[in-house]
Amino acid sequence: MRSDDGRLVYETPKWMPYDADELARIGAPDEAVKALSGRGLPHNAYEVFVRDEARELEVAELPGCGSAAFLAAYTDSWNSFWLSLADGSVWLRWGAPDEPAESVLRIDASAAGLQGVLEAWCDLRGSGLDAEDGEEYEDAVVSTVIRAVAADPEVFEDDEGWWSNILVELESTLPGALAGDAHLFQLVSWDEAAGEWVLDYPGVADDEAGAGTDSGVGAGADADSDEAAPAAAG
Repeated sequence: MRSDDGRLVYETPKWMPYDADELARIGAPDEAVKALSGRGLPHNAYEVFVRDEARELEVAELPGCGSAAFLAAYTDSWNSFWLSLADGSVWLRWGAPDEPAESVLRIDASAAGLQGVLEAWCDLRGSGLDAEDGEEYEDAVVSTVIRAVAADPEVFEDDEGWWSNILVELESTLPGALAGDAHLFQLVSWDEAAGEWVLDYPGVADDEAGAGTDSGVGAGADADSDEAAPAAAG
């Protein structure tokens, strides 16, 4: 749906905590308990993350992961997000709930990492911007990519990872094809001098003037913040 000024309008996701007592009872790692019982995760992060209160924190064994707790479903209600009770990482399970898993994949290093990536995603979708907004949308996509990588840099080291592919799909919505062979998430790095994550934006293929310029957009993770992790920068 579009507003009177032509912008896309979505229902704003509501962030809700998970039950702290239940997290403790099932043996969730302390850092995961802190993140999930604090701000929690969104009730509906648009096309990506859909809470299901009837199943929240149910425990099951996932191949390659071990004991894990259900966090939410993907938009198709077929695939689902799970918290590893061993190390607090987040896994995606493919397959119907009442059938053996078809496959599983570690998609976030921590619950806090998932929070950061989903927050960046929700802010972009909540802006109502799309390709018709031109440069404003382009800037918003660049900012989203920087924030996502800054939230969980480890998982973006895998070029074929879940979130890497989500950001490649997002990149494909830009008005023009990017110059060069690299995807945007591969161009994000920690700038030690600036104390923030930056993206060396290549410009679009037919825009030589914009090629090779720095986006000038940080992720809001300065050297004193909890997100700043120079050692994790690619």
